[in-house]
Amino acid sequence: MDSWLIDWAIGSIFAKHMFEIRDPIHRTVSFSEREKRVIDHPFVQRLRYVRQLGLTYLVYPGATHDRFSHALGAMHVAGRMWARMCETSGDILRAHFGEDDLSYFRQVLRFAGLMHDLGHPPFSHVSERFMPKFNDLALPRDWFNEPEQERQATHEDYSILLIAALADDASAPLSRDEAQDVAALVHHGVMPSLSWRKRFGENEGSRGIHRLLRSLISGELDCDRMDYLLRDAYYTGVAYGTHDIDHLVSNLGVVEMSDKGLVRTIDSTAVRAFEDFLLARYHMFLQVYLHKTTIAFDYFLERAIEGGELPLTVPGDAEGYSHLRDSTMVERLFAAAENPANVWSRRLVNRVPPKLILTSANAKPEEKELMTKVIAAFKESGVWCFEVTSHQYLSKATPLASNSAMQVRRKIFGKHHYEPVERYSSLLNKYNEAIDMTHLYVLREDFARAKEVVVKFDA
Repeated sequence: MDSWLIDWAIGSIFAKHMFEIRDPIHRTVSFSEREKRVIDHPFVQRLRYVRQLGLTYLVYPGATHDRFSHALGAMHVAGRMWARMCETSGDILRAHFGEDDLSYFRQVLRFAGLMHDLGHPPFSHVSERFMPKFNDLALPRDWFNEPEQERQATHEDYSILLIAALADDASAPLSRDEAQDVAALVHHGVMPSLSWRKRFGENEGSRGIHRLLRSLISGELDCDRMDYLLRDAYYTGVAYGTHDIDHLVSNLGVVEMSDKGLVRTIDSTAVRAFEDFLLARYHMFLQVYLHKTTIAFDYFLERAIEGGELPLTVPGDAEGYSHLRDSTMVERLFAAAENPANVWSRRLVNRVPPKLILTSANAKPEEKELMTKVIAAFKESGVWCFEVTSHQYLSKATPLASNSAMQVRRKIFGKHHYEPVERYSSLLNKYNEAIDMTHLYVLREDFARAKEVVVKFDA
């Protein structure tokens, strides 16, 4: 019997006793004894002390929720998606895989949902800019397609660092092969384990089952986005992120295509719900994630770290990294703010945002030209200003995509026909452009002088 199957069989013994917790988004989230062992591990529990939205609570006071609740929610949604696909397309999946295989896929998928954000640092993406090089991390090099890279490490790399350490822990809640299979769903640069490759082939082996599973963790319609949009909207008190998750999940399936292998499907009756989901993400970016005050505070935080006001060293080992929490950084921030010389820390602690002067959206030529002129005028007048540029995509799909990750299932004259979602959805085509915004600010104490400079541009 293969090692992965032995590990799964032992783990299934602990799955008989199920646990439940209450959740404001999904109401009830269930997990097994074995999953509880992973959830209870200090590396996962650390996420209780890392806020999901960083400094957004300075703008939306309710946004104090943590990445731990999101991790549980993503695990729950991943399980729901897989269960529904097995229900609607079980004959297609069982043509290639046995019940033990399907159960193993379900388990690694749920673990991937749980641990996809394991490596997030305090203050969300701001701290990520101060991570060391990839090569400085104590990563399992044999897991990666490119074991040596000079680039800066990301939170995804740190997720792999911690997932691997979970398998090396004395209590070993994950086997080594299982941990690698989970990591391969979380990080596109990680290969599935040798036992996976022997049984199911490489990434595109066994009709692309690995690609299919990975799309549920990171794809056009994945467990991560489906949870965080609802959760972030709930805690910020806005309606923008609301979408019909039940209708979306209930209309998922799988089709086997001769040229693509196993591909996820969504019924044509749920395409409008999918478009609502895309709009929810679009509006959450504009109204919450890229809020003018939040991104300005992020800039202050970055300057405080760069200027040495706020000490931050990101360790390259799992144990050291596990001690980085928001609470530690907040206490350092308050300590730094006691020094009058630490102007950036003091602005954050006292919540003194800058004043927004101008916004340029999606690189419109006339707006870019105006911003260039305003910046030049500020420089000539001795008014210090700064820009914050934000760049996001609503979707990576394009109408000309040759390898669509999701097909729309339509019934025409009693027969099922399939069409790539990016060709079927007119809204996706319309909104599928970069959300590219530049905000120009001046410090609050310079606003009066700035107004004198820009008044001539109002004419």
